[in-house]
Amino acid sequence: MNAPAPYGARRPPPTDSRRGDVSPDGWGQPTSVRAGYLGNPPAVETVPKAPERGLPGWAALVVLLVIAGIGGLIDTLSGSQVRGGFNIGIVVASIVAMLLVRRSAMFPVAIAPPLVYAGASAGMLYLRSGGLHDKKVLFDGAANWLVYGFPAIAAATAAVLIIAGVRLIARR
Repeated sequence: MNAPAPYGARRPPPTDSRRGDVSPDGWGQPTSVRAGYLGNPPAVETVPKAPERGLPGWAALVVLLVIAGIGGLIDTLSGSQVRGGFNIGIVVASIVAMLLVRRSAMFPVAIAPPLVYAGASAGMLYLRSGGLHDKKVLFDGAANWLVYGFPAIAAATAAVLIIAGVRLIARR
């Protein structure tokens, strides 16, 4: 047997008994073994992902706004009361937008109906009241819009969530 090296002395690099090569840094493992965990991982062939069908989220939201806006325009042209054009328009717009959107972009469309309704009602109240001068009239009008609009908000939200659930389960 060899005598132990004195403290601080460098020993000659060991050799790999299987291949007979000497590691360049003297740590005893051949270069081919170290490359597996020190180098880059081996290249893996990736299968190209098929493009998703449907509109991007922003385009589906534009569709929702346009259809709901048409309903609001019908209400505005027919009188100053909310009759049903905007309510029906928001439900139809939500359903159409959820059916057209990509599956990966359904979340913005799912949360849009109450936000669109609240934004549209606030805009109409602002325009009809002539600004934010009389707070009592403004709050009274906002309460009326939201109370009479609740069935439309609930129907649009329920329809969107049902369609989203069916699409997620069906993996369309």
